[in-house]
Amino acid sequence: MEPLLARAEMLDERLGLDGLKAWVQSGLRLGGGDERKRQQYFSLEMTEAQRLLERYAGEETFQSLESELRAGHRALWGRMPPLREALPLGKGHAELRASFGGGVVQLPASFSGYRGRERSVYKAALAHIGAHMAYGGSSFQVGQLKPLQIAVVSLIEDARVEYLAMREMPGLSRLWLPFHDVSPDGMATAPSLFARLARALLDPDFPIRHGWVQKGVTMFTEGIEQIGNPALSRHIGNILGNDLGQTRVQFNARNYVVQPAYRDDNLGLWDLPPEPNAPPQQHQFEINTFDRRETETQDSPQKRKQGQPDQAHDSGVETVTSARVEPSTGRVVAHLPEYDFTAGIERPDWVTVKEYEPGPGDPLFWHKLKERQAVLLARIGEMVRAASLGRARRLKRQAEGGALDLDATIEAAIKLRSGQTPDQNVYEGVSRPERSIAVHLLLDISQSTEDPVEAAGASVISLLREASAILAHAMDRLGDPLAITAFSSDGRDDLRVVHVKRFEDELTPLTGMALSGLRAGYSTRIGAAIRYAGAKLAKIPCHRRLVLVVTDGEPSDVDVSDPDYLAMDAKRAVQSLNASGIDVFCIALGHAAGQRHGEIFSRRGFLQLDRLDALPTKLPALYLRMAR
Repeated sequence: MEPLLARAEMLDERLGLDGLKAWVQSGLRLGGGDERKRQQYFSLEMTEAQRLLERYAGEETFQSLESELRAGHRALWGRMPPLREALPLGKGHAELRASFGGGVVQLPASFSGYRGRERSVYKAALAHIGAHMAYGGSSFQVGQLKPLQIAVVSLIEDARVEYLAMREMPGLSRLWLPFHDVSPDGMATAPSLFARLARALLDPDFPIRHGWVQKGVTMFTEGIEQIGNPALSRHIGNILGNDLGQTRVQFNARNYVVQPAYRDDNLGLWDLPPEPNAPPQQHQFEINTFDRRETETQDSPQKRKQGQPDQAHDSGVETVTSARVEPSTGRVVAHLPEYDFTAGIERPDWVTVKEYEPGPGDPLFWHKLKERQAVLLARIGEMVRAASLGRARRLKRQAEGGALDLDATIEAAIKLRSGQTPDQNVYEGVSRPERSIAVHLLLDISQSTEDPVEAAGASVISLLREASAILAHAMDRLGDPLAITAFSSDGRDDLRVVHVKRFEDELTPLTGMALSGLRAGYSTRIGAAIRYAGAKLAKIPCHRRLVLVVTDGEPSDVDVSDPDYLAMDAKRAVQSLNASGIDVFCIALGHAAGQRHGEIFSRRGFLQLDRLDALPTKLPALYLRMAR
């Protein structure tokens, strides 16, 4: 209570009563039974507390704007470098600014003091960094320059790249100029003079009332013919920095913050020596690789896909690979909301999704499966050949057919009575059913799936592997898009997903290795997993989309003690997907597994399977029946 009361006035001003209530409830939920976490949250020492404060205050943050910023930057500059949220600094550090270096752009989680203008300052910051990347040169060498001179050279370079960007796209001035709100008068401190010079170089109408600022503008104007050369910034900055140093103006490099707020911290402009005893800086890059593939015209639906890479021709291009992330660390791929039924709110970005690689798998998985399940695979093959799946489409205004098209018939009758020649196409037909279904198979691989199934002489996860493989085989024969994702969880900060097969992947030995490499462990945060699967499935253009969940237990996790919390969240996730046109169906394994699944998925939305050894037979058969 003490840290909360100490900040009560500020919290009430920013949040209002409803927002304050939601923020406090989120802190209690996040802290759980950990007193230290609660103390950090209500003292605003926790990054999550700051982020939620901004969210409930209606303030835009990096996470809420990230997709919009990416799209805007790509539209403006035609490229998008890796975009990251900058890590928060500790107490006593200067205010955080945008930054770039090594091909990576980092933006602060939020810009304090810009409530209602967050979107504008983020766009301005990203556009400014884009100007550096488009018009900048190689890094400046520090040499014998003093911190004051480094700051002035950086300021001139900021103005130079903005000038070049506005010469090509004049509208950028409307994005940048509103943040230059400095007065032409006042005490001549270093930050004040810097701000005035920055404004004067951007705005020709800004009144100049200091000789140093006037000299900077004059030198910049006289050097306009060399504006494309970064050396101009070094030349002008050296002279201006030296002049300012001669006036004995105080400059504290440690506390200096670049102004205005949208400009970056300038570290990306300089080839700075590493700090002593500092660990090497590391960036994680997303490297997309593309295979050259041949497409072939083939008859069967399952083969109307991209062919395999042509191994006969070597392109001669050296392959670039990145260092593999250790399986124990995972890679953050998404942030998802979660519903708190007690507070009646959906907390955005509450669950962190991390992608993990499957364990070592068996390269002979498919061969062994065909030996073990030869009879079942043959029976499934017959069911596939007999399947008539899809949505029949009515064909209007046909020249012949088994029924009249009512609209066309009425129109023809009207024309006859009015003495006109009617259209002869007054029949209605029905097209052959078109296959249009996509499935995202979601496998629960929590610790309980390691339990043995006596009737089958295998574990639950082993049956999951076989059932998934047989379903994948059947859907591949039908040509239906399928993705398989295994999931477990270790608290809201680690929803662990393993991509066995993505929609765009072929069914190859790698799929079998990924299936056989799945390992059981951790807990079951079903709602978040359903949202993740639904988001992937929503991108597939199909008439029907189905998330098929296979689980042996109810929702649970290590950071939640309330048994209703995750169940209500899972129910909310199912309802959200249903509202967006995505079906969700659950196969609950075991006698105790279906206790709450009727509540979560609805009575018709789940099937309780008591005989777990029947799963490899039931799963593909269920799919073929549901998809008719």
